[in-house]
Amino acid sequence: MRSRLRPGEEAVLVVRRHPIAVMGPAVVVLFTGGALAAATLAPNRAILAAAGAVFAVAALWALWRYADWRLDLWVVTTSRVIDESGVLTVRTVDSPLETINNVTCEQTIFGRMLGFGKVTIQTAAAHGAVSLEGIAQPETLRDAIIDMQVRRRQAVAGGGAGLNTPRSGT
Repeated sequence: MRSRLRPGEEAVLVVRRHPIAVMGPAVVVLFTGGALAAATLAPNRAILAAAGAVFAVAALWALWRYADWRLDLWVVTTSRVIDESGVLTVRTVDSPLETINNVTCEQTIFGRMLGFGKVTIQTAAAHGAVSLEGIAQPETLRDAIIDMQVRRRQAVAGGGAGLNTPRSGT
């Protein structure tokens, strides 16, 4: 996580896109690697050079997609939800728990089988709604946001006690 936490703030849950997001590039690298291996048997060296160039491009693309996957994350803290993304240019969106009006979770049948889905966070803030697509553990993210909202309301009503206690199951 690249964002700094505020004094007294704790990270409760960190979620990334599902690893299936990098499966396409991995399959392309494997396929082009096989083509490169087969090209070593070709009598024409131009075929080997072309296969090597295609493999290099595929490997760089897969590396970029992996870095993008690794650096694209959502963090639920005791006071906000942080959406971080970007490899060279970093984009961070903070959604304070108080401004979150609604959290919805959608999963296709394929998403339910593999454990990924879409979470939409509707806020009263200027940026409106944030859609998080293809994320792992969408229900866990939704539940963590709702749980922290409830804890925050209880802490405000009760004078601030119990806000930084860790969630069960994390």
